[in-house]
Amino acid sequence: MHAVSRDAFARSTLVRSIVRPLAPGQDCGWCGNVRQARRGGPSLFRYGTEPDAVRSRVHWHDGAFCSKPCHDAYHA
Repeated sequence: MHAVSRDAFARSTLVRSIVRPLAPGQDCGWCGNVRQARRGGPSLFRYGTEPDAVRSRVHWHDGAFCSKPCHDAYHA
């Protein structure tokens, strides 16, 4: 998991993890592209929100996306 952005007012952090290997025919939930990494082949990102808490759990958002702008457009 990698922290992407932090919202101090909401006391939460947007995190992402890499989805690899992809299922046959799986692509970005918004634009239909697949992210091509230099190493490891095709992949997508899964985004979630992690609240500030002692024993917090990540609340994963629906879908897998090639970038944060696609995730933001899908969940707008």
